[in-house]
Amino acid sequence: MVFPHYRIFRPDCQGNFEGQWNSCYSKFQMFLTDRPLLKACVVHVFVAAGNETGFRQRANQVKTTFSELGIPVSVLSEPPEKPNLVIIEAGFVDSSTVQVEYGLAKSVKFCKLTASGYNEFWFAGIEGHSGKTLIPDSAANAFARLQDTLEQFGLGFNQVVRQWNYVEKITGMEQIDFQARQNYQLFNEARGEFYSRYRTVPDFPAATGIGVAYNGVTIECVTVTGNENLKVIAVNNPKQINSYKYGQRVLMGEPLKNKPGHQPPQFERAKLLTNGRSSRVFVSGTAAIVGQETIGLNDVEAQTRATIENIELLVSPENLKSHCPELTAIPDKYAYVRVYVKNEKDFPAVKEICRAHFGEVPVSFVMADICRADLLVEIEAEKISSSDAGQYL
Repeated sequence: MVFPHYRIFRPDCQGNFEGQWNSCYSKFQMFLTDRPLLKACVVHVFVAAGNETGFRQRANQVKTTFSELGIPVSVLSEPPEKPNLVIIEAGFVDSSTVQVEYGLAKSVKFCKLTASGYNEFWFAGIEGHSGKTLIPDSAANAFARLQDTLEQFGLGFNQVVRQWNYVEKITGMEQIDFQARQNYQLFNEARGEFYSRYRTVPDFPAATGIGVAYNGVTIECVTVTGNENLKVIAVNNPKQINSYKYGQRVLMGEPLKNKPGHQPPQFERAKLLTNGRSSRVFVSGTAAIVGQETIGLNDVEAQTRATIENIELLVSPENLKSHCPELTAIPDKYAYVRVYVKNEKDFPAVKEICRAHFGEVPVSFVMADICRADLLVEIEAEKISSSDAGQYL
């Protein structure tokens, strides 16, 4: 199996975007220069911008900087904590043990990781937005680009184990066919359509569905294939209803015409990968939801603690072994954590709780709308067995 390790690069200076971006990117370059065997498999750049034009200018600058490196990059309008205007979050692998290949397929950049009969693809920056594209079209465009790209490698949605879905103004409403429809629900309808056509396995990827300020819908994902020793197992949280079984009451907006109701979100709470010797678990975007109800209303500290409790229960050895009784290599070390905070004023409280719990783990804190209006924080993570944690970061 492959075990990316993560690093976050923050600017050393305040001031304008140009100076902060140069600071971040210089740190990224220096990190790789000092560790010549390391290769980046994916990069996320979180950018603050006051309007869509400003975001596009900054996103184009980031993309131009990375264009010759071949690394899959997602540039996201999710501002980091002030005074930072930009941060870089990147995943790395050791090229002495993993074969690393970069390329371009159907205009989508990819990184292919190969090790002992195991193949992992990272696809990032799959944007569906064009001009004034509405969310349904932006989502359909992004999914179509992903499907075309997967087909180039003999892959499909069945092999997607982890997916990120960034949706502009995720809880906002659009007037379509004279009815008010929520952007996240419109995205879920598009996702359901593509999964029904192209996904034939009974479970779903681990996933995050989160808001961005601009740029319609952007998708990224990880696909995995391997030999007969590899197991990919959906993991449920005993305190939460699976998202794809949510009742209509918690799904917002008017249903589409000729549909009996809303399409629930289709993702698993986590995905466990194990080959008997090593294990890795992708933790989906997780919030303060018990059953299917939001808890800790209007209390960001309570929601943060409840979210962490949900994650810890989800990835506990007892819960993982209940899904995979033969599991011996227990994921016991967080490789990274990403925390989405709805309101800027809540950064200090959320950071204090997360730092106390996660310790020295690389943690990104960014501001983003969550998929429910009453949710104030969402957390995602990846956890690996400590014997595979490596020492090079």
